[in-house]
Parts: sequence; C-alpha cells; structure tokens
Amino acid sequence: MLSKKRRRGGFTLIELMIVIAIIAILAAILVPNFIRARAQGQLTACKSNLKNIGTAMEMYSTDWSGKYPSGANMAKLTPNYLKTIPECPAAGTITYSATIGASANNNPNFQDYYYVACNTANHTAVSISGAYPAYDGISGLIERP
Repeated sequence: MLSKKRRRGGFTLIELMIVIAIIAILAAILVPNFIRARAQGQLTACKSNLKNIGTAMEMYSTDWSGKYPSGANMAKLTPNYLKTIPECPAAGTITYSATIGASANNNPNFQDYYYVACNTANHTAVSISGAYPAYDGISGLIERP
C-alpha cells in the first residue's frame, strides 16, 4: 500500500505576507480618502453654522431697528436668536468671530454691515486657508479668498 502525503491545513508564511501586503496597499489608498471626506463634512457643517449665525444677525437687526449687536458681541444673539454660539466642527471650539460696522472686513462702505468668519486653519485638509469660510450681510457665504 502506498502512503499518501497529507497536506497540513493553513497558510504558508509567504501567503500570509502577500495578504498583509495587499491589505496595507488598500489601506494606503483608502485612508486619505476617508480623511478628506471627513474634513469635507466638517467644512459643510461649518458653513451651515455661519449661515445660522448670519440668520440670527438679521433677526437681531430686524428687532433692533436695523442695528447689529454692538462691539461684535455675538453673545447678544443667545438665547433669543441662537440657542448657543456654535462650535466649528473641525476645531471643536467656538472659533467664529464677527466684525460689525464700517471697519468690518470686506465692507464696501456700508454703516450697517457684518462679517462673520471661522478664524482657524482647520479646513486646510480641503484647501481652505485662514479665516475662511466666512459670511457677510451682503454676499452671504464666502467660501474662499
């Protein structure tokens, strides 16, 4: 009677190394896309926050005879116009600042004007720099410089 050789179950070292290499290559391709998608979602949420602040500024202006909060004090918007001042999702803190009046950023010489911007560099993953996105009383959302 001839003896048959038994093959052991399992994988050889080379087969395991090939599988690990393939997984590493797929991870190297996919992880940057996931990071970019997350940053894009945070940017969209930041833009939404700016829109909400702009809407609250307009509501405040309607109630106070066309005037915006003095001294760019956004705390005056709570609790009547905003429940709380929102946080930038990319920063995790309140990074929004407002300038109001003739000295406001990007003001085309209007007395009653406001400019609200996200003052962080946390949107660089989606190629947005510095104090952008921003929102003002005339143009609305300003996405890039």
